[in-house]
Amino acid sequence: MNCGTFQSYMEAFRFEEVSIIGRDISIDDGQIHVVGMGRKKDGTYLYILEEQLPLEQNPVWKPDETKRVSLLKSADTHVGSALHISKIQIGEDTFAFQGGTGGNLAQMEYAEAYFFFQQMMEKGWRLSEDSPFYRLEWNCMGLAALYLKDSYETLPVLTGEIGRVTLGPTHKSYIIQKAVRLERGKRNQLCFTLEEGGEDIVCYINQVNMMEPLVEERKRFADAQYQEKALQHVTKEEFEEMKKMALSSIEADCPEGMGYFTVEYECTKENLSAQFYPVSYLDRVPESKKGGTAMLMMGGRPEQETGPHGFRNRCAVIQCAVPVATEALDAELFLLNEVIQEREIVL
Repeated sequence: MNCGTFQSYMEAFRFEEVSIIGRDISIDDGQIHVVGMGRKKDGTYLYILEEQLPLEQNPVWKPDETKRVSLLKSADTHVGSALHISKIQIGEDTFAFQGGTGGNLAQMEYAEAYFFFQQMMEKGWRLSEDSPFYRLEWNCMGLAALYLKDSYETLPVLTGEIGRVTLGPTHKSYIIQKAVRLERGKRNQLCFTLEEGGEDIVCYINQVNMMEPLVEERKRFADAQYQEKALQHVTKEEFEEMKKMALSSIEADCPEGMGYFTVEYECTKENLSAQFYPVSYLDRVPESKKGGTAMLMMGGRPEQETGPHGFRNRCAVIQCAVPVATEALDAELFLLNEVIQEREIVL
């Protein structure tokens, strides 16, 4: 580092104005520390500290591990609460946010963290010795910056305690790994619990079909109404280029004569969406692909919104290409995602 670099860091990282809050609050099973607000040229932010896994415990992908192992590692990754905060009430004022950024303090430029803590401490911020963050190592601590929706020429005067925190919609993942044989034109059902000692849940498999994404995409681009709408926004040449790129992306993963199994299902517990994978896919080591790759995620819609058992009908696409003549697939209901709706926490 030289003086020029140090000066550029100071200009980039120092705030024009800060306002201190300095409160530990509990959210669900964990705690966060609301440091305060900082105003820069690009906007106003609320800064929050939260505990994170040590860097050495973060999952690391290895080229010789199976897809099952890498998926299990990804599902076990801890995601903090701070970036899910959509509103916070301080005294009589409520502040709303539109996104934010976060990262481990040990991964940040030390100059950035230094300027952050220095300027906050200059304005009176201190951590109590009773705070769980007082002796927490930096490699176990994350800093989140939430961007305020409203713009401010000067920071608002913060008076009173933090009364409410609103968490936006989030999701929770459950590893199931339940074997199932999927047969086209046949029904099935799976019974399981999400957690040990939890309620019994049934996943009814109502339909198993085959989709041919390459065929369907060609039909979409050949549709006269679709072309008419598209050509209102792009030229004929651009439309043809879009078509070429889309078909090429699909063909790379699901070429002519290959397709994806689709599964229409309903669960006895609402807000659960399923991910199915072939057993052969889970238990093999993926081949590394040379050069850049593009993957087009395919979605599916059930024929009926409500299934025959009275629950919401959903559709999962097993995006692993198989010959279109395949009638049965040995698979697993590998994971369930539960949508957790926006909720308000009164402190």
